[in-house]
Amino acid sequence: MDLLHKILMGIALLSGIGLITAVTLQTNKAESFSAAMGGGDSGRFRKGSKEEMLDRLTKVSAIVWIVACALNAMVWFQMNK
Repeated sequence: MDLLHKILMGIALLSGIGLITAVTLQTNKAESFSAAMGGGDSGRFRKGSKEEMLDRLTKVSAIVWIVACALNAMVWFQMNK
């Protein structure tokens, strides 16, 4: 159980760092909207671009982080019964 607890903590740590990094690298939604309306650098992002990859990475790492934290809490409570 202690090994599982450490593994889940590692997964939560790595996915948390990935989540923070993905959110930090995303552009402001106002910038994207103004670019779509003709202002700014409109040719910067296309479908399948960095922005779409960061959106996907944010969703996946958030789900992994939540699941790892929930499982970690369950393991911790079982260890401390």
